[in-house]
Amino acid sequence: MSKISPLALVEKSAELADDVEVGAFSYVGPHVRIERGCVIHNNVTLTGRTTLGERCRVFPMAVVGVAAEESEGPGQCVIGAANALREHVTVYGGTDQPTRLGNNNLIMINSQIGPGATVGNHEIFANLTVVGAGAVVEDYVRTSGFTTVFNGARVGAYTMIAGYTGIDRDAPPFAMVQGFPFRVRGVNTENLRRCAFGEDDIRALKKVFRDLFNGGGGEVNARLLGKLVRKPPDNPHIRRLVEALARAAPAPGDGDD
Repeated sequence: MSKISPLALVEKSAELADDVEVGAFSYVGPHVRIERGCVIHNNVTLTGRTTLGERCRVFPMAVVGVAAEESEGPGQCVIGAANALREHVTVYGGTDQPTRLGNNNLIMINSQIGPGATVGNHEIFANLTVVGAGAVVEDYVRTSGFTTVFNGARVGAYTMIAGYTGIDRDAPPFAMVQGFPFRVRGVNTENLRRCAFGEDDIRALKKVFRDLFNGGGGEVNARLLGKLVRKPPDNPHIRRLVEALARAAPAPGDGDD
């Protein structure tokens, strides 16, 4: 049977698994569904058309599913399993499309995820990370404090974002990025090792990063990118990098082999 504090307000039409815990002064709206093993701490607000997957923990003062002020109708959120939403986190519900959060993510204090954003799996967002409306953050991304991902931008998988960085355009996968506007500082080697990437793949990524970013981390070498687009490399990780860079800024052909 659910363990609901007598000081919590759970609407009658809300759907809660039989072992869900809800703390004092929390609110669970009428269109919310909470799966097994979830713990909703005190002073939490779950509203809109929100689904919370199994084994999630939502900490005090977090708000999930609220629609942006200019939106009409309830926000929609689809939250996966085993997520931790720490204190004062806000996940806005999307109206044109749901806000989606994958599995096994840690979203730290005062972070915000905008309406219609898509966040992948195994992320760690440090305090005061902001992900804008419609942005996409792929799997295994790490952020530092005061990171901002602008509306509609995409952050590639396995990337590390330094503190106070503004992602104002698409950021490539496997990278370490810093600054505003951001620059690519190299390959996120430590994260790749922790995710079981082999040393050969890491060395190959380092070489192509040096060549594509000319050692400076600014604009991509469009001439080389064009060659790699026309003749995709055998390494699947480099192909993924090339595809991401080409999608962000298509490289003109130069006619060379």
